[in-house]
Amino acid sequence: MRNKSIEQLENDYWTDDIEFPSGLVINCHKYRKIPIKDLTIEQLRLLISQKIGLEFLIELALEKLNQNILAEGDFYEGDLLQAVSTIPTEIWNEKQSEFQQLRQLVELNAEKLRNEMGEKQFDRINERIKASAQQWL
Repeated sequence: MRNKSIEQLENDYWTDDIEFPSGLVINCHKYRKIPIKDLTIEQLRLLISQKIGLEFLIELALEKLNQNILAEGDFYEGDLLQAVSTIPTEIWNEKQSEFQQLRQLVELNAEKLRNEMGEKQFDRINERIKASAQQWL
């Protein structure tokens, strides 16, 4: 699976004829063509934040976060975690074991996250995770 791109996995090939060719749109089109195993932290962050290919990217994103909870794309330490924390509850419904992994990662690294990202940013991430978890409580 990881040798395939999002467009191959979804069997949905976007044309190169882009109606609104902003940098963001161009990058999303380009990143969908890259085999999942070759995506960088920044490419993962961007695709996840744009809700593209989530069902295929969650596992890889969690692996990256397990290696470094503060994995950084182009913006700041922890920007991948920030993006993952915004994944909609509907997706987590289908990926409950992955959601539990995310909760555990955040719990295990809470002190580090507070120290590095700040209390306010940590609280935002934690609140989004708690909101998604409410459905199972």
